Amino acid sequence: MTKRIFVKRFFLTAINLLTISLFASIQLSASSPTSQTSPTQEDLKPDPLANENVSWSSESEWTPYEEYEIFKEAYPDVHFQFGYDREVEDWTLTVTAYGKKTVLYHAGGLYLPKKYLAEKSHYWRVIYNYQNQLADPADFTEEQKQRIIAYSSTENRQKGAVSSKFIFDAIHDCWTRASTESHLKSRTLWGRPTGIHADIVKPLDRVEERVYELAKTDPEVKAFLSQLLSCDAYNWREIRDSHTKSFHSFGIAIDVLPRGWGRKITYWGFEKQKGNEKWMLIPLKNRWMPPKPVIDAFEAEGFIWGGYWAIWDNMHFEYHPELIIAARRKAEKQAEELYKKQAEEKQNKRRNKKSAVK
Repeated sequence: MTKRIFVKRFFLTAINLLTISLFASIQLSASSPTSQTSPTQEDLKPDPLANENVSWSSESEWTPYEEYEIFKEAYPDVHFQFGYDREVEDWTLTVTAYGKKTVLYHAGGLYLPKKYLAEKSHYWRVIYNYQNQLADPADFTEEQKQRIIAYSSTENRQKGAVSSKFIFDAIHDCWTRASTESHLKSRTLWGRPTGIHADIVKPLDRVEERVYELAKTDPEVKAFLSQLLSCDAYNWREIRDSHTKSFHSFGIAIDVLPRGWGRKITYWGFEKQKGNEKWMLIPLKNRWMPPKPVIDAFEAEGFIWGGYWAIWDNMHFEYHPELIIAARRKAEKQAEELYKKQAEEKQNKRRNKKSAVK
């Protein structure tokens, strides 16, 4: 094996290992804001089990230009223009989609229209750390339990920050109900009727095809399809106790419900409504979940899964390719840094060995 081939294989192996370790790092964040509500009112937000070293409401490892590149890769059919407003002293991202042009200010990763710049504290970052690893409640400390309780409280939901959706309004032309519904497509997913935004038709088709293919050899996936009751996507409404609309209102979120879902544990909110104040401690084995290959099929096409959130929604998927891409790029960046570090250490050892010989 030549030295060049060895180095290449080492680098690829490091990327794979770091991708796994990146998503396995799940800790409680002291700075994460509010909660989600019903599955048809789901909201995207930083997770209170995210890495506590990063405040996703105010900090990011990505520069504004790097985020611009992430959006370009995530939404190739949308035109993005990167700029700078000297008067405001902030970076801008101009989004052109469906014949409409929208100028948004970076605002620390919030992507706000100019008139909302004074309300930065009301919103979370758009690109945050999506971690596709289940957090085992058996490992929660008492402090973590209390943070999750506070995070999911009605008071926090009413007063806390919400996800910034302006960039998604621009990308998908969902500023109004009328504009949103002009882009809706009626279709079936695994034989169940649903209404979705035109922007997710192709990726969802690929998810459907992949899962059908998996079902030919995977008994668990086959059982998932046979037990599926519904696939509900579009639903125009605001999140309860909040002043922001759900991603179901965009037609880019979908809930896959099994038959007899009312007798299964699928969503934290349902359990809390039943009076279970220790819902966050329900063992993973007792919660209904889509099979892991189904979740992976969704993620491969840019969908994130709500089951990984601290306030879990196991039926819920959202189309956010920017988060999948950001996670992949982070893993690649860390792999490259690790490779460089190990190469430097190896080189230093050689130098020290030569010096010792002399």
